[in-house]
Amino acid sequence: MASTKLARLNYAVRTGAYAWCCVTIGVHLWQNGYAWPAWALLAAQFLVYPHVMYWRAVRSHKPNRAERDNLLLDSAFLGAWAAGLGFPIWISYNIVGAALLNAVINRGGMGMLWAGLCSLAGAMLWVLVGGFSFRPQTSSLVTALSALGAVIYVSVVGYVVYLQTRRIAAARDALGKSEDRYRLIAENAADLIAMVDHEGRWLYTSPSYQHVLKAEDLAPGGDALSRVHPDDAEQARAALRRAAASGKPRDLAMRIVDRDGRVRRLKTHVHAVAGEPSPSRVVLVSQDVTDLRESEERLLLAAHALEGMTEAIMITGADGTIVTVNRAFSELTGYTRDDVLGQSEKTVRNALQPPGFYDEIYATVHRDGYWSGTTWSRRKNGSVYREWRSVRAVKEAEGPVTHYVTLSCEVGRGLKNNASLAEKE
Repeated sequence: MASTKLARLNYAVRTGAYAWCCVTIGVHLWQNGYAWPAWALLAAQFLVYPHVMYWRAVRSHKPNRAERDNLLLDSAFLGAWAAGLGFPIWISYNIVGAALLNAVINRGGMGMLWAGLCSLAGAMLWVLVGGFSFRPQTSSLVTALSALGAVIYVSVVGYVVYLQTRRIAAARDALGKSEDRYRLIAENAADLIAMVDHEGRWLYTSPSYQHVLKAEDLAPGGDALSRVHPDDAEQARAALRRAAASGKPRDLAMRIVDRDGRVRRLKTHVHAVAGEPSPSRVVLVSQDVTDLRESEERLLLAAHALEGMTEAIMITGADGTIVTVNRAFSELTGYTRDDVLGQSEKTVRNALQPPGFYDEIYATVHRDGYWSGTTWSRRKNGSVYREWRSVRAVKEAEGPVTHYVTLSCEVGRGLKNNASLAEKE
């Protein structure tokens, strides 16, 4: 629903002001012996009219616009009243001056000009219909009521303007603080934050961009995609256009060539500025995931290497929970990956050694960092085999143990390789 704030505010001011005018002009009519048609017009204009104008404004699809037009109607009717009463100076000053003041506050200088023309048109229309008369004098009572009314009206309007000015100042202060907060976040965030137009031209870049691109690459109005990898540039440009046109956010992966010539991988969230007509400006929030992707690639290579080894490998956490095993482990023990992941290392022990045997192994690992030797082991299917096993502790730098790596193989298979490993240990 359209806002009716201006209509409600002017309704309150108009109703009070018109009620005072009704009393002042009523006294003037009574003192000058006007007939009942004048009293009927007085009641219609100053008691009924304010409510009709408010009803007209709130029923409109654009209430504020309708209320501003009501101000011109006020001027026309009040100009006609001034002419109809014979242009009494104090009354004319009050009703026409108040209309002009309200018009200039709500519509500016052009509004005051139009209000003056409407007052003149209203007066001329009355003169054409009812004839011209000039009776400038008013009684002391009417003059006093007019003067007091002018002071009250100007004071009330001034107070309303004061409240509006305070609200605007408070809103400006709040906006300034909000802008400062967002600027502080943008300037200290590690993410790359930027705003571009729908054609992909820079409008704003956060200081974090200066660590990635040169100043000339970030100049306002420059092509934001000039440093994007050629294989990704067209896709990125299309994503910007679609986001600007549709207003729907998008996620984009792209590579850029940084100031040192290194290719960086960015994960970018693209979304249009809310509340703007299409096509709108676009905000880009990018995360540099280059190191993460490289780390993922190294882990992937390590995983492939782990799977390719002929020795059985089991990695457990510091609490003994099995984190991963390789294919050779499953082939040697008969336990699949799903059988053991998340289980305690104790579940794959066997009863061929006393419980204290494993306690001694881990006590040695804690003391020396590793243990190796040969033991008897049992597969999942119950078959027994001779096993060579090595257990090593993985620690943080000058910190506690984080993982244990157990490497094993059946004696007689790969014995030479593991014998050499045992000698090294």
